[in-house]
Amino acid sequence: MSRTEISLPLYHPAFVLLNLAYFLVFSNVALFYLYPVALDEMGAGKHVIGWLMGVFSLAAVLSRPLMGVLAARRGEFFLMSGGMFVMLMASACYPFLQSVGISMLAVRVAHGLGFSGFVAGSFSAVASLFPDERRASAYSIVGASLMSAMALAPPAGESLIGRFGFGALFLCAFGLILLAWAAVTGAAGHAEKVERPRSGRRTPYGRLLGDASFLLLLVSTLIFGHCQSTLFNFLALAAERHDASAGRFFFAAFAVAIGVLLTMGRVIDRKGKRRFMRLFYPALALGILLLPSFMGRFGGWIPAVLFGLGMGFLFPAHNALAAGYGRRDEKPGVMALFTAVYDSGFISGAVVSGWIAAWLGLDGLFYATGGLALIGLVICLAVPLGEGE
Repeated sequence: MSRTEISLPLYHPAFVLLNLAYFLVFSNVALFYLYPVALDEMGAGKHVIGWLMGVFSLAAVLSRPLMGVLAARRGEFFLMSGGMFVMLMASACYPFLQSVGISMLAVRVAHGLGFSGFVAGSFSAVASLFPDERRASAYSIVGASLMSAMALAPPAGESLIGRFGFGALFLCAFGLILLAWAAVTGAAGHAEKVERPRSGRRTPYGRLLGDASFLLLLVSTLIFGHCQSTLFNFLALAAERHDASAGRFFFAAFAVAIGVLLTMGRVIDRKGKRRFMRLFYPALALGILLLPSFMGRFGGWIPAVLFGLGMGFLFPAHNALAAGYGRRDEKPGVMALFTAVYDSGFISGAVVSGWIAAWLGLDGLFYATGGLALIGLVICLAVPLGEGE
C-alpha cells in the first residue's frame, strides 16, 4: 500500500484503539459536567461557575487553529499524545483545588488546551487514514464512541460521587486519560506505516474561508452544534417545569443516534452525505419544535426519536463532508477549523440560548432553535456542499 493511497479497514487495530481513546477522553470530559456541584459546595456563585465551566470550551476552541498547525508540522499522533499529557496533568490537579481562584482557572484552561490537541489530532487522523468513500463509515463509529461516553459517564460519575465523594471522580478522570494515552500510543504504532507525512506548508485557513461551499458547510455545522447544545443545556430545566423526565429523553435520543451510527455509515457513504443531510435536518428540527407540545404527555418519545435520528445522521455527514476538503497534507488545518466551528456551536448553545430563554421563555427557545435547524436545511437544499458526488 502506498503512502498516498490509504484504505484501512474499519477494524484495523489503529482505528479500534483510536476509538477506545475517543471513548475514554470524552468520558473524562463528561465526568466534569458534574464539576458545578463541587464548585457550588465551595461557595462559588452561579456566574463564577458559568465562567469556570465555559473557559474550558473557550480555551479548546480558540486554540484549535494553532493545534491544526502543530498537527501538520509534528504529526497527528504526536499532537494527540501531547494533548493527553496536558489533560493528565490537569486532571491530577483537581483534588488539590479547594477554593476558587487563579489556580483553578489555570487548570480549567490547561484541561481545555489538552482536549483541543486531542480533538485536532484525532479528527485529522481519521480524515487522513480513510478515503472519501469510507469517511462517513469511519466518522459514524467515532460518533458512536463519543455519544456512548457522553451518555454513560455522567450517571457513572453521579454514582461515584454518591458513594465515595468527588475524590473518586477525580481519580477516575485521571485513570481514564492514562488509559487513553496508552490506547493512542498503541494506535500510533499500528498507524506508523500509513500516517500522513508531515508538512511544512502554511495551514490553508485563508483559502478555506474563501471557499463558499466550505464556508456554508461551516455555517451548517455551527447550527447543528448550537441545536444540540441548546437541548443539552436547557432540556432538564424545561422538563422539570413540565413534570417530565429529561433523562428518559436523552436515553432514547442517544440510543437511536448510536444505533444509526453503528449501522448506517456505509449507507451514507454509498448514497451521499448531502442526501442524508437534506433528509434528516427536518427530523432534527421537528424533534426540537415538538418538544413543548409533547413534553410530559403521551408520545413524549416522538421528539426524542426524531432528535436522535438527526444527531445520528448529521454527525457523520458533516464530518465526512469537511474531511473531503483540501489535500491530504492539509487535513489537519481543515479538521481543526471544522471542529473549532462545531465546538463553537456548543458555546453559543449555552450562552446565546440563555439570552433567548430569558427573553422568550423555554418553550419559545425551543421554537426558535427548531427554526434555526430549518435554516440549516435551507442551506443544505440551496447550496452544494462540495461532496463531489
